[in-house]
Amino acid sequence: MKKFIAGLSVLAVCAACKEPLGSPSLDNVLAGSAQPLQNLVTGIIAQDRVNATRFAYLLYPETQARNTLRIDSNEPRYINELINLPIDPSDFIGGSGWTEGYQTIRSANALLNGPTLASPAIAAGDRSAIVGFVQTIKAMDYIRITQLRDSLGAVIQGADPNVVDPFRTNAAVLAYTSAVLDSGFAALTATGVSATVPFTVPSGYKLNGDYSKTANLALLNRGLKGIVELYRGFARPNACATCFATAITAFNAALANLPATPSAADLLAGPYYQFNPAAPESFSNGLADNKIYLTDNFVNSIAAGDLRASKIKTATTPSANVSGIQLTKRSPVTEATATNQSRPIPMVRNALFYLLRAQAEVETGDLVSATRDVNVVHTVEGGLAPLAPFLTAAAARQAILYELRYSFLYEGPWYLVALREYGALTKAYVTQPGMPTVSSDLQHNTDARLTTLPVPANESAARNGDITPKP
Repeated sequence: MKKFIAGLSVLAVCAACKEPLGSPSLDNVLAGSAQPLQNLVTGIIAQDRVNATRFAYLLYPETQARNTLRIDSNEPRYINELINLPIDPSDFIGGSGWTEGYQTIRSANALLNGPTLASPAIAAGDRSAIVGFVQTIKAMDYIRITQLRDSLGAVIQGADPNVVDPFRTNAAVLAYTSAVLDSGFAALTATGVSATVPFTVPSGYKLNGDYSKTANLALLNRGLKGIVELYRGFARPNACATCFATAITAFNAALANLPATPSAADLLAGPYYQFNPAAPESFSNGLADNKIYLTDNFVNSIAAGDLRASKIKTATTPSANVSGIQLTKRSPVTEATATNQSRPIPMVRNALFYLLRAQAEVETGDLVSATRDVNVVHTVEGGLAPLAPFLTAAAARQAILYELRYSFLYEGPWYLVALREYGALTKAYVTQPGMPTVSSDLQHNTDARLTTLPVPANESAARNGDITPKP
């Protein structure tokens, strides 16, 4: 993949993130100065946050899944493209969620392969901690890219950022990501690895558990490994039937330290992104936006007594009317308040690992374990009575979809991905009562489904139109 292939320079990307990578003196790097290491890691962390907290990752998938809409009379594309066809691959929606992820990956590769890590001033235990941390973050960005593009494939960034690397199948990218995670896990658990990373992490890494500790980073790494192996199991094309069992093993490792009956705090544990709207950072939580509303179907489909109904409130004013759609409900976290502008967002948290382990258990035929894992989230976060044991895989999948929908609103495309995996994003789904439609909605005429963001137009142009995924 070419360094500036998506049309944004490194300067432009880092100007958006407000935490530039910096250009440390090569002499200082070779001398083993700690500051260049901090600069480089800060740049990776900051760019990872940019990739994970933009609309492309937190809002667009919720719109594709018909949970939420951003209704802006000055910008109808948030409706007309995300619940209509086709998305323009050259506009801000079609090109989203791509450049930022690869910028993080390139920055990670630069640190892993550069002179800083080779400095004799860095102790072996610290070096292992650095490699483990950076490989884990790098893998997380590959996961996000594949979530948004799914069967369209993606690019595995080679060692030379000036080479235009080919598009690879979803299965190939996931297999590579799995190997990156294994490399990171080996480093995080190596003999003599430092107990904490040798650099300062943002406060969100210590908000719900201390993820400056390599032992906790190893648990996070295994949770991400479980996600990748689950996705490999469902991958289109070239699904990996044995990967579901591998996913369960990884999730078991990620959750090994939790009690048999986890608490709400246990489910919230994980690293979080922090935001600071004040200068000099001036980087706010972008979901604090009064134009974001919940669909009537999302509001009306929650079970009676579910504690997660607290995520639904009546807006002070109804939305504008755009393309014949007007909504009245929103989540409290999307109100444009000072509190929400600095509200943390989880990168990934333990509750997710329970539900995704349940997905893998269903695919291996273990409905008893799947019931147990779904009930963890259903009872603790939903406050509901335990579900009876699942008798069929179909019943289990419906329950998993429900929990993903209401526990992970605005935390990532987890619900959308599960809809795809189960083939549930169908015409019957999007025409349920309370689901948004527009009068010129092409998908209702052709029964096409908008399940992924398109390949950005400039990625296709850079390859002379050849974006057919290669094994």
